[in-house]
Amino acid sequence: MKIFILLLFMILVSPVFADPVIDLTLSAPDSNITGLGYGQGYLWALDRNSKTVYKLNPSNGAVVDSWVCTQVGSRTPTGLTQCNDYVYVAAAMLPNFTNPYCYRYSTSGTFVSSFDLDC
Repeated sequence: MKIFILLLFMILVSPVFADPVIDLTLSAPDSNITGLGYGQGYLWALDRNSKTVYKLNPSNGAVVDSWVCTQVGSRTPTGLTQCNDYVYVAAAMLPNFTNPYCYRYSTSGTFVSSFDLDC
């Protein structure tokens, strides 16, 4: 019985320690990507310096659409996520990440709203 349990354990745990496999490498659409998300069949990337959101084809990295986050003002975009029909961009004042805000855009790049992230 102990041998059976040991073998079962080894079979279940061994995939956890397997070497990772890289299926695809894509070139970044800009030089300083600080946010990356996936949703609605696309890869979404945010560049901190240009304040640009990129909608990418996940199979080849081609830019499908992009827009500049003009609403962030003097804040620096630091993160991105995509959920349902919206792309959320987090931005704050650097270097201490003060006065954080989240900006909500439609997936076509139309600004929808913003809200304070300060707790």
